Amino acid sequence: IMKNRDGINSMIKSDYFDKQVSFSATDFTQQDYKLWVSKNLEKNKDDKQGFKAFVGQLVHKASYDTPEIDVIKEFSFKIVHDLEHTIGGSIDRLSFIDDMWVVEDIKTMGNFPAQKAYKDGKEEWVIQLSIYAWAMRKYGLKVSNYGVIHQYVMGYQKNKNSDMQEYNRIIIDLMDDAQVEDLINRKISIACGDKPLLVDCPKFLCKDYCSYNQNCPSYKGD
Repeated sequence: IMKNRDGINSMIKSDYFDKQVSFSATDFTQQDYKLWVSKNLEKNKDDKQGFKAFVGQLVHKASYDTPEIDVIKEFSFKIVHDLEHTIGGSIDRLSFIDDMWVVEDIKTMGNFPAQKAYKDGKEEWVIQLSIYAWAMRKYGLKVSNYGVIHQYVMGYQKNKNSDMQEYNRIIIDLMDDAQVEDLINRKISIACGDKPLLVDCPKFLCKDYCSYNQNCPSYKGD
């Protein structure tokens, strides 16, 4: 029986599909400083996919393997944004509802962060789904102005002050295409520019949850 985390992680393989693009949609959900770091510095040499990510991968596979009508699953796209940059992503689910396509994403979360996200929402979700909708309109699809997060809660504990369940279907109001274009252009400018002066990454995430901390100037105190 393997009793250490390294042993478990050594068995976990990522199913990430490299789309050969300049930026992924989820790159733009990162804080400005982390985006710059991720595009200009190398990842930690010992970086591995964690167990929570592996559970999320299993949930995605279960969804993918379940037959459904009017749903396209794991749709990968690549958009030529300008002469120098391409943007890609994989949409977990495209559902055809009321003559329009709805972009949907599957999220697996621990109980505490899930409670907070269920109550307050997450800006990252809005950005990610908005970019997906923007990309699908580039493909000529008629896309709804809302998206859906399918939230699965690991270690679910009922809270008397919340109606969150083990599974939640969360409706997300999306940005319009002009807002998405502005955000993408701003983020690309940051990623390709000089190191940002402002470090906007939450400090509590640096040590155990960042794949770049071994090379990050802010974490190292450079």
